[in-house]
Amino acid sequence: MPEDRVNKYLRWSGFLRMIPKKQLVSTMAYGIFRILAATAWPYFLYRYLKTDALPHLGELLPGVLAVLLLFIGSSVASYRQSEINIVLLKTFSLELTERIWKKINALDWLTFHRKNRVYYFDMMMVEAWRLRGAMGAVLEVLAVNGIVAAALIVVMALISFPLFLLCIGALAVLGGLHLYAMRKQRPAIQRFHDAWRRQHHWVARSVDQFDLVRMGRGYARSADQNHAETDSFLESNSEKLRQQSRWRIVNQAAGNVVRVLIFLVGIFWLQQGYVQFGELLLVLLLVSMVQSNLMQVPGAVSQLLEGQDAALTLASFFDLEEERIACPLPCDNQSIGQISFRGVGYFYNEKAGIKGLDLDLVRGKIYLWRGRNGSGKSTAAHILLGLLRPQQGCLLVNGAQADWDVLKTLRPRFGLLDQDAPVFTGSIKENATFGHQEPEKAWAALSGSWLSRLLPAGSCAGERRVGERGEGLSGGEAKRIALIRELLRPSELLILDEPLNHLDAYSIRMLKQELVRLKENRIIIIISHQPGFEYIADETHSF
Repeated sequence: MPEDRVNKYLRWSGFLRMIPKKQLVSTMAYGIFRILAATAWPYFLYRYLKTDALPHLGELLPGVLAVLLLFIGSSVASYRQSEINIVLLKTFSLELTERIWKKINALDWLTFHRKNRVYYFDMMMVEAWRLRGAMGAVLEVLAVNGIVAAALIVVMALISFPLFLLCIGALAVLGGLHLYAMRKQRPAIQRFHDAWRRQHHWVARSVDQFDLVRMGRGYARSADQNHAETDSFLESNSEKLRQQSRWRIVNQAAGNVVRVLIFLVGIFWLQQGYVQFGELLLVLLLVSMVQSNLMQVPGAVSQLLEGQDAALTLASFFDLEEERIACPLPCDNQSIGQISFRGVGYFYNEKAGIKGLDLDLVRGKIYLWRGRNGSGKSTAAHILLGLLRPQQGCLLVNGAQADWDVLKTLRPRFGLLDQDAPVFTGSIKENATFGHQEPEKAWAALSGSWLSRLLPAGSCAGERRVGERGEGLSGGEAKRIALIRELLRPSELLILDEPLNHLDAYSIRMLKQELVRLKENRIIIIISHQPGFEYIADETHSF
C-alpha cells in the first residue's frame, strides 16, 4: 500500500475511534435485520411463483403475511436505526467540536496568532460538518443500502443464473459509469471548497475594512475586489453544478437504456424458454430495488471522499504546535517574591527582538518600561507571561534557577492589560467579570469602588451588549472594561500596556493611587510612552 494511502488511513482511524461503540453495535444490529428482511421476502414470492399452478388463497395467505411482517419489521428497524444514528452522530460531533475547542485553546501562543479567526471558524463549522456528513453516509447508506443491494443480487443468482449474469453486467456498467462520473467531478468540487475558503476570508477582510470604506477610502478598490472574489466563488460553484447536472443526465440516460435492454433480453429469453415468466417478473422487481439502493451509493461515496478531505484538514489542524508544560506546577502556597532574567534573547526570523536582557522584578515595586516601538517591551512581557520561550538566557524565580515552563504554570496568577484589550461578544458585565471565581460578588464590589467610573455611561451599563471584538464600544471603553477586569481579580504580577489611553484626568489620578496601593502584594509593570508614571515608578527600564 502506498505511503500516502497509509497516512490517509491512519488519519481516518483516529476519527473513527471517536464513534461510540455501544451505539455502533446497536445500529449494526438493526442494519443486519434490514439486510435479512430484504433477502428473505423474495424467497417467499419465488416459492409460490415457481409452482406450475397458481396457489389457492389459503396457501398464499401465510406467505403474504410473512412478507408484510418483514416489510413492517424492516421499516421499524430502519426508523430505529435512523434514531440511533442521529444520536451517534450528535455524540461524535460533540466530541469532535470539543476536541477542536480544546486544541484551539491549547495552541502555542505564537502559532495561534499566526492564523486568523476565519481559519479556526472554517475548521469548526465546515470541516467538522463535512466529516459528520461522511459518517452519516457510511452509517445510513454504505453500511446498509450497499449490502442490501449486494444481498438482493445474490438472491437473483439463486432465482435465475442467466438473468443474474445479465443484470450484474448491466449494474457493473452503471456502477462503473457512476464511479467515473464521480471521479470527473472531484476536481470541480475541490475547487469549489477552495473558492469558498477564499471568499470567506475575503468577507472577513471586507468587514474589517468597514470603517475605512465609510471614510470614503478604497471604496472602488474594495468593490472591485468583492466583485472579483464573489465572481470567482460563484463560477466555481456554477462549474460544480454544471458537472453534477451533466453527469446526472448521462447516468439517468444510461440507466433507462439498461432497463430497456434488460427487459428486451428477458422477453427474448422467455420466448426461447431459457427463463420462466415468474423468474423474469421477480428479477425485474429485484433489479428495480437494487437500483433504488445503489442510486444512493455514489452520493454517499462522494460524501465519504468529502469526509476524507475534511479528516486530512482536521488532522493537519490537530498537528499544529501546542503549548507544552514539561515541569510540575509550583507550590500554590509559595508566593512570588522575585523574578529575574539573565542574558535573555528572543529572535524573530533570526533577527533579535531582544538581546542580552537582564531584569530583576521584586514584589512591592512598580516598574516603568520605556522605549521606541519595536524595541522589545511587549516581547519581554510575553516572555514573562510564558507565552514566548526565549532562545537565550536563564530564569530565576525567588532567587532559584527555574525552567521557562514555570512561567506558564504561574500565568493564572498574573494579570495583563494588553494594547489590544480582548473584549468579546456579550454584555459589559460578562466582559468585566470574565474569569473571576465569584463574578456576582466581583460585580457588586465594583459598584462601590472608583472603578465604576470607568464603566460606560448609563444606568444599565452592565447589561449593554457588546459585538464581536468589542464592536459597539469605543476604543477607550473597550480598554477601560479590560482594565476593570484585570483590577477586579487578584494577581501577583500585573502588566499594564499603555493603560492611560482614553482615561479622563480623574480616572488617571485614581488609577495611579490604586497602583501604589496594589503594589504591596504585587509586581507591577507599566509599559507606556506617556509621561506621569515616573512619579509612582520605583524603577525605570529603557529598551
